[in-house]
Amino acid sequence: MLKGMLLISFAVLLAVTTATAQEAPPADFPHFQFAGHDEQAQLLGNYLWYHFHKRLGNNPVLFNKEYLLISDAWLGGATDEARKKSIQEVHREDLLAIEIDAEGYVNTHQHFSHAYDRGWPFPLWPQSGAPGRITAGWHFQPLDKVPFWVGDQLRHAKLPEYCGEEAAGRWQLENAKSLGILDNHWRVEATGPSPRLTTPEGYTIDAFNAPFLQLRWKRTGEAKAHTLPYVEWLCEGDTVFGPDRRFYFEAETTPLSSNGQFHSILAMHRHPKWQGKITRIRITPAPGESDVTFYIDSFFSVYDTRHTINNPLFVLGSRYYFNWTGDVDFLRKNINRMRTALRYQQTEMGGLKYNRIRNPWPGHDGLPGYTKDAKGKVTLHPGHGIGNNYWDIMPFGGDDFYATYQYYAATLALADLEEAIRRNPGWGAPTGAWAMDPQWLRDHAAAVKEEANRFFWSADRGRFVACVDTAGNQHDYGFTFLNLDAIWYGIASDEHARSIMDWISGKRIVEGDTSTGADIYHWRFGPRATTRRNLDWYGQGWTAPESIPWGGQVQDGGAVLGFTFYDLWARLHVLGPEDAWQRLSEILAWDKEVQAGGGYRAYYADGKQGTTLQGGGTAGGLGIDAEFYESSLLPSIVTYGFLGLEPRPEALAIHPKLPASCPSMALTNFQYHGALMDVNVSGDAIEFTLKSEPTTALRLEAPEGWVPDAGQSAGAASEIVQAGAYRFVRK
Repeated sequence: MLKGMLLISFAVLLAVTTATAQEAPPADFPHFQFAGHDEQAQLLGNYLWYHFHKRLGNNPVLFNKEYLLISDAWLGGATDEARKKSIQEVHREDLLAIEIDAEGYVNTHQHFSHAYDRGWPFPLWPQSGAPGRITAGWHFQPLDKVPFWVGDQLRHAKLPEYCGEEAAGRWQLENAKSLGILDNHWRVEATGPSPRLTTPEGYTIDAFNAPFLQLRWKRTGEAKAHTLPYVEWLCEGDTVFGPDRRFYFEAETTPLSSNGQFHSILAMHRHPKWQGKITRIRITPAPGESDVTFYIDSFFSVYDTRHTINNPLFVLGSRYYFNWTGDVDFLRKNINRMRTALRYQQTEMGGLKYNRIRNPWPGHDGLPGYTKDAKGKVTLHPGHGIGNNYWDIMPFGGDDFYATYQYYAATLALADLEEAIRRNPGWGAPTGAWAMDPQWLRDHAAAVKEEANRFFWSADRGRFVACVDTAGNQHDYGFTFLNLDAIWYGIASDEHARSIMDWISGKRIVEGDTSTGADIYHWRFGPRATTRRNLDWYGQGWTAPESIPWGGQVQDGGAVLGFTFYDLWARLHVLGPEDAWQRLSEILAWDKEVQAGGGYRAYYADGKQGTTLQGGGTAGGLGIDAEFYESSLLPSIVTYGFLGLEPRPEALAIHPKLPASCPSMALTNFQYHGALMDVNVSGDAIEFTLKSEPTTALRLEAPEGWVPDAGQSAGAASEIVQAGAYRFVRK
């Protein structure tokens, strides 16, 4: 599995792999209290602190943005040590730093790669199976200096012709001369007006496998008269370049740019004549200029590696931040960006047209990137089955349920905010042309829910499928994460939610599944990610799934620790508080055993527990530490689940669901709208203790049938302006 690989230094990775038992959190960090279960409370508190302060760094990366806002936004006394700021301030900065392109697509903000800068870091052009025949790229560094994954690919395949001086020597120059490779760039100097550089003869690019091109470069001076550079191309059979086959581009920067270098991205798939086999490409980087020098890092074809999840996750993450903090300045700066992100899903991604997400991007068709014959011979179908989300080697696409339920949740989240903005004109949040009617959003969400339960439900297996590809095929490998998410987001009907939990809990057996009954929880801390062996449905970069045993790959029978939060949530709301509490107790018993065994890396070393951990570039069966920041989710089941805290734009609501085995729970040092507080819940009382003065009046909302305790005025808990204790009791 290659999910979210970060560029981790050896020292940092060593710290991850040698970290041992968890330690007690600082006094001002949140702590849990469970009546009669002190050890479990301590274990969960230690777990929360460990996964917060051992995290490798916070950033604008989108795939885990909602996970981290769920986990972090309520934490009091939580400081990002690298940035020396509260975690709330760090998330604020990162959310506001997220880039949205001119069309409304939200940038992935992943690490350095030679893939699409605003998308996922693979697949890369050498992974097509036929570089030089359907994809191509030239990197103007010596072969041993070409960086990162694309360099590894070229070195492994022994392809020096695409590198350094050998590559530069094959290009054709017009009104320009080569000054050779300097500082790992090809230096080209103009010798006349409108210098041109043309790719070598003897190479072809299949337009379908090159929806984008990218030029990474620098130049002296600035373009004159706002002139844009451009490329022209020859299709098979063409002999001359012409303006009918021309595409203009910008000298732009992206989050992956560095050292003043442009990363110009050309959306070639939008040109009607970018079709078939492309035999040559001519670059005119400075039209009309003659006194200019270029420093070219690389020029290569690019797959469309955008992710459908970015836009809804941006909306959902922003919603959690605002609801917990009450940061009106953030809302004013961000609300139109949130509206833009959702509008993109409504229009470009087909939300309004289909009441589900249908991906129109090149290659995002849900089809596998390869097939195998009876003898196991692999036939690549390059350019198909491009990944769309966290589960990056599986080709969710076409009609996509994963993207649909996030769209549904984001639609309801924005409806809540639109309504709150209308109730609070004093916030001064924009309400112009981008604003959406909250009732219209809720009506649309209801239609999406109805369609999702019809279109993506497998009646035969009693669970949701991942997607329906463009050939009309459903894809179902027993995706527990997908079905548990459907319950968390509220898109699953009550009947379907019960069917899902009967299957995952082992009460119901699905014929043909590899894992059934108790084996679904083979890894103890949570259910397997999938319950049916998948040897067929992957993108072009993962062609030998049979080489890894069942459960040895996170996306094929493995598991992700953080996602046990969604299992607990589903159990709490479908099977009841007692069932969820027993499951949490089993998880904490596992964690206690792991810590006694020296910590995650020591406990799972050498596969002695049946599989290995993924992390820092190494595939494995379990996602627990390293880049798996979502492990921070687990303790939030107490916050949102058992205690039932629900941050709203104007009030903090509470709807406890306590198990009989633990009739009283408390959480200390959590934060709402800037105020630090504790909450203690039992069967007959809910008590909030504000430990700091709120900057503005706060409102607390108790469940129906609960009232302020005698001695408090009826409105005491609805307009809190000072520190103190605020208690509710049953009528």
